[in-house]
Amino acid sequence: MLKTALRSTARAGFTLLEIMVVVMIIGILATYLAQSIPEMIDRTNMTANEQNMSRVFGHLMAYRQDHNQSWPRDNGQKFFLRLWKDRYVDRTERNARIFFHPKVGPESYMLEGQTPEDYLDDWEGMTPGFTSYSGFDDFGDRQARKALRKDPGHTAILSDAELIHRNAIIYLTADGATHRLLLADLAEEKGLDLDQLLLDGIYPGPGCIAEELATVSND
Repeated sequence: MLKTALRSTARAGFTLLEIMVVVMIIGILATYLAQSIPEMIDRTNMTANEQNMSRVFGHLMAYRQDHNQSWPRDNGQKFFLRLWKDRYVDRTERNARIFFHPKVGPESYMLEGQTPEDYLDDWEGMTPGFTSYSGFDDFGDRQARKALRKDPGHTAILSDAELIHRNAIIYLTADGATHRLLLADLAEEKGLDLDQLLLDGIYPGPGCIAEELATVSND
């Protein structure tokens, strides 16, 4: 009986091999999670960003309905911030936030003590980089305005102003569709190294390496 009890007690513990297997499995899982969690967070942020842009588009449609289907005549950030100035959104903090990338928010731009509402009220003080989005800009080209009507599916009217996501830039076209410009695909298309592309950055506007973003600016 004593020998049987001792054998049972010995088997109740782990062998060195079993411990090594467990440690190896934990290491594999940790490596997987370290790689996948940032990707999951980025996908969540991209979805939130797309929803944000779709909300802006809904307010733009209300604006157009009141202006004989015309888009705001402003360029750059004021193109979409016209909605705030002309009160096409209620002056609430929640509505003010739709003019900023959900991941960044207005806090990165405001002065201490300002509210998002107060910040957006400074129409005359709007300078390049006032928000985290780029808006439609005709850059003095009348044909660009015509593209809003003739080719809305290929005319960007809102986009990220810089590389915020790990894998893509989100932009909105004049037909209301949101798009993910995948950075890996862009690098392959241009024959560039992805790491160098990320290092150099992507800035919307004329001459942008991504032609899809040539019709928007952060000015």
